[in-house]
Amino acid sequence: QIFRSIKACFAREGFAHTVIAFAASGIVLNTLSTYMDYLVTLGGSGRQAVGIIGGSFQVLVMLSSIIVGKITDKSRAYFHVVLALLVLGGFALAECGINLDAGRGDGLKASLLVAAVLIGPLQPVATELAVDVAFPLCSNTVLVIQQLVSNLCSALFIPFFQMVRNFGQEADGFQRPQYTFSFYLLIVIHAAAAVFFARFNGKYRRFEHEKRRKDEVSKEYDEERTALIT
Repeated sequence: QIFRSIKACFAREGFAHTVIAFAASGIVLNTLSTYMDYLVTLGGSGRQAVGIIGGSFQVLVMLSSIIVGKITDKSRAYFHVVLALLVLGGFALAECGINLDAGRGDGLKASLLVAAVLIGPLQPVATELAVDVAFPLCSNTVLVIQQLVSNLCSALFIPFFQMVRNFGQEADGFQRPQYTFSFYLLIVIHAAAAVFFARFNGKYRRFEHEKRRKDEVSKEYDEERTALIT
């Protein structure tokens, strides 16, 4: 039954696009959260700053998700919001990579917080879009699929992010900070997700159903009102 539900979800046009967007956000957020202490201290900050920035990172992810999620639910502009967040999130990651140098500690901390604001809302908005695309299939199944793919990809990427932290540090005669190449990979993942998601071809099935139902109720009301008048 579970495998049939998963197969049915992926059979819907556009569903795979939402899963990729969700997974890209999950990979970035889980990776940055895991290595937050390394990244903040790499920027020249002390251990106290790690707790402050790490806590602020999680709070901003939560708040931005709530705010952007509510706004998007009203506008139903799921596709445009997800695509914009993917693109802007890539720029935020690039800024993090630029500020990895120890002399730019404040810039790195600010960039990490900006990344939290831009990448955090991707997951709830991508979930709502997936539920819309997969309707009338179970929304819980949709969420489980997205979280499963995201957690699996994160589990594979997080140790690799650490493994390649020193890769290319002294290439071309330049001394680059640790994690420079690691952030290149995060940027590539986000950019690839944006390019793939830009080809989204799904239908807003839930929205169409709600609109059709609303029109039917309105028509019935008008008919009853006309009958009472006559």
